[in-house]
Amino acid sequence: MTEGLLVYIIFGIAGGLLSTFLCLFAFLKIRHAPGAKYYILATCMCAIFTYGYAFELTSTSLEEIKFWLRIQYLALPFIPVFVLYMCTDYIGYNLPRSISVILNVIPFVTIITHFTNDLHSLYYTSMELRMESPFPIIQLTGGLFFYIHSIFLYACMTLSVGILCVQLKKVTNRFRLQLIMMITGLIVPVIGSVFYLTGLSPHGIDLGPISMSIAFIFHGAALISFQMFNVVPIARHKVFESLQQGMVVLNHNDVIVDYNDAARNIVPSLNKTSIGKSLSNILKEEILKEIVLEETESDYEYKQDGSRRCYQIRFTPVISKSNLKIGRIITFFDVTERVQLQEELHRLASIDGLTQVFNRTFFLKETEQLYAGSGNDFVSIILFDIDHFKI
Repeated sequence: MTEGLLVYIIFGIAGGLLSTFLCLFAFLKIRHAPGAKYYILATCMCAIFTYGYAFELTSTSLEEIKFWLRIQYLALPFIPVFVLYMCTDYIGYNLPRSISVILNVIPFVTIITHFTNDLHSLYYTSMELRMESPFPIIQLTGGLFFYIHSIFLYACMTLSVGILCVQLKKVTNRFRLQLIMMITGLIVPVIGSVFYLTGLSPHGIDLGPISMSIAFIFHGAALISFQMFNVVPIARHKVFESLQQGMVVLNHNDVIVDYNDAARNIVPSLNKTSIGKSLSNILKEEILKEIVLEETESDYEYKQDGSRRCYQIRFTPVISKSNLKIGRIITFFDVTERVQLQEELHRLASIDGLTQVFNRTFFLKETEQLYAGSGNDFVSIILFDIDHFKI
């Protein structure tokens, strides 16, 4: 066995050991967390895959290599499926039943096609040892089902990475690092397999399972140090979006950092492109812009399509650990019902219940206001009385 081959075998075994450790750790510590059960299954499949490839590299004949290749394919087709399930479960999204059926059927079709390849050559059109390699390495020529499996694998991994990338915009910096670790751990083996499929790997060695040892270092850091599958960032996002109060988060330069759906109903000019822009450039209503810029807590009336909504605007400073103001949160409380009730009470207090005309209380208040605003010491009042105004 050459020294160069031994390095790849050690990396393969290291990847298998790391995946086994993470599988057991996740099962014992976080198996009830969102996405964790699929992570356990994915790491279990990865362990089988990497161990199988490490033993394949120790093989001395084509038949031995074929045997370990079949062992690997008991696990490989399920890895992208479990990874995709892990990501969707992590964000709380349930895939449609039809999609789930397809995801579950394709791995079994792949395994059956691979195991029966000698009968039809639909998965590999040829399987032979590389003549130019200093050690026994198999050279595989893919058939129809090989390329179907490859497209399926990369599609699942791309969707998984995309799902996590979308979440990057919705979490704080602390949890963003956690997601970056998860994404990196998913991308590294994919890059390794691309090198293998394009013929850029040394001696035709599949760098996919070999690179898993590096990938699981990122997974381990995310799982142990950064609490991967921690429900807090997802819970925070769910709570933030479900609040009935409109909320806009600004940094110290009054640049929009985040907002929830309720705020978009109040400020229609808010959209996905508003993130990173100054709030003063987004606001169209001059009254609202003045309230926000002056940071004065006050009431705001918004009319749209003939309906009127009343909001109480409050400002909450965001303070850092070093007691510095690093931003503020603008909260819009819907007080429409309260304002309407107050207006109705005021109307009832000023109108006679029998005649529905202004009563004595109304005229006394009006008189006080006129006197206070006249600036004169003397005010003349003319009183008209209607005689016999009774039934």
